[in-house]
Amino acid sequence: MSGNHGGAREGAGRPREWDRAELARLISEYVDSTTIPILAEFAAKLGIRRQFLYEYPELKDAVERLIAKKEGALEREALCGNVNCSMAIFSLKQLGWRDTHEATLKSDPAAPLAFTLLASDIPTDPQAT
Repeated sequence: MSGNHGGAREGAGRPREWDRAELARLISEYVDSTTIPILAEFAAKLGIRRQFLYEYPELKDAVERLIAKKEGALEREALCGNVNCSMAIFSLKQLGWRDTHEATLKSDPAAPLAFTLLASDIPTDPQAT
C-alpha cells in the first residue's frame, strides 16, 4: 500500500499526489459552500478515501471545522424540523453523540426498596406463566 496517498485503489493507476495545504483549502471551500458538510461526500468527490483525510495533522483543523459545522447544522435543522430526525440522530451518533437514560433515587441509599404488586400484574390462569 506504500505510495498510495488516498487516491485510487492499488492497481488502478498512479494515485494523485495531494498537497496538504491545497486539501485544507478545498475542505474549507466545501464547508463554506454547503449547509451540512459530509466528509465522506467530500472525499468521494475528490476520489480519495475518507480515512486519508484523518491521517495528516495538517488537515486536522479543516476536518474538525467540517465536523463542527455538520454537527451544529444537523442539530439546528432537526430542531426546526427541516431534516429527517432519524437520519439526523444517526449522523450525530456517528459523530459521538449517544442516547443516555438516567434514573435518580431520592431516598436514603441504604433503605430497602419497596415494590407494589398490582392485581392486574397477577396472572389469573396459573398455566399462563
